[in-house]
Amino acid sequence: MKTLATFALLILVVSMVFGGMISNVSAQDVPAILKIAKRAQEQIRNQISDDSPDKVKKLFEEGTQKVNALEKALANDDLDSAKEYFLSAMKIFTEISKQSTPSNTSQTETTMKSDARDPSSDLQRLQVYVISLKTIAKKYNASIDFSELDELFNKARQEISEHQFALALETLTKIKEKIVDLNKELREEASKQESQRAKEYAQQYLEQLDRLIENAKKQGVADEIIAQLESAKENLSLADDKNEIIEQIRKIISIKDQFELTKNDRLESRVLQLEKTISRLSQLDGVNLDDLKDTRSTIQIIKRHLYNGEFEIANDLLRDLAKQLEEIRNSL
Repeated sequence: MKTLATFALLILVVSMVFGGMISNVSAQDVPAILKIAKRAQEQIRNQISDDSPDKVKKLFEEGTQKVNALEKALANDDLDSAKEYFLSAMKIFTEISKQSTPSNTSQTETTMKSDARDPSSDLQRLQVYVISLKTIAKKYNASIDFSELDELFNKARQEISEHQFALALETLTKIKEKIVDLNKELREEASKQESQRAKEYAQQYLEQLDRLIENAKKQGVADEIIAQLESAKENLSLADDKNEIIEQIRKIISIKDQFELTKNDRLESRVLQLEKTISRLSQLDGVNLDDLKDTRSTIQIIKRHLYNGEFEIANDLLRDLAKQLEEIRNSL
C-alpha cells in the first residue's frame, strides 16, 4: 500500500532544506537534494502501471521534467531555480500519491491484515526515510532519540523473517506513528532555527539600511523621508518574531520604492550573493583559508564604499571579487 505517511516525511525534508527566508543550501547538500528528488521519482514510478489513469501518467511526466530541470539547475549552481524545481516536483509526486491512496484507511489496513502479504518493501521505504530524518536531525543538531524506532524496525524485520506478516504490519503501523512524533519534534527544531535565520537576515538588512540612510542624507533627501527610514530601522531592530521581521522589511522596501531610493540595491544584492558564495566555499575541502580571509576583507571594503555612496568603486571591486571567487572554485 502506498500511503501519504512516507510523503509527509518527504515534505518535511523539503521544508527544512529550503525553509526560511534565505535558502542556506551548502555545496555538500546538493547531492542529497538530488538524491531525495530521484528517490521520490522512483517510488512514484513503482506506483504507476499500465492501468493507471492518463491524468496520473501525465502528472508523472511533468514531475520527471521538474527533476531533470532540478539536476541541470544544481549543476549550474542556480540554487534559486533548483528550489523552485524541487518543490514543484515534490508537489506533483505528492498529488499522484494522494490519487493512488485509498480514501478509507481503516478498511485498507483490514484488507492488508487479512491478505497477510509480505510488507518488506514498505519496511524498506520507511527505513530510507528514517535515514533521511536522522540526517536532518544531525544537520540541525537536534537531540532526538531514535532508539525506540530502531527497536521497532528490528522487531518488524524479525517478524518478516518468521513470515508473521500480520504482526509485521501492526509493527509498521507503530513505526509510522512514531515517525509522526519525530516529525513534530523536527518541525519544532526547524522552526527555532528558521527564527534564528530570520534574525540573522534582519541584522544584515540593518547594515544595508545604515548605508541607505547615510547615502540619502548625502543626496539631500527630505528630513521626513529620513525620519521614516530611521523609524523603520528601529522597528526592525526590535522585531523578534520571524513574521514581524518580514513585515518590517516589506515596509522598508515600500519606502525605498516610494521615494526612489533603490539606486544601490543591485550592488547590495551582489554583496549578499558573494557573501553566500564565500560561505559555501569555506565548507569545501582543499580551499585556502587565507584566500577566503582576503575575500572577506574585500567585502568589508566594498561595504564602506557603499556607505560613502561610492558606487562605481564598489561595483569595480565586486567584479574583481567575483572573478577571484571563480578562480578559487576552479582550483578545487
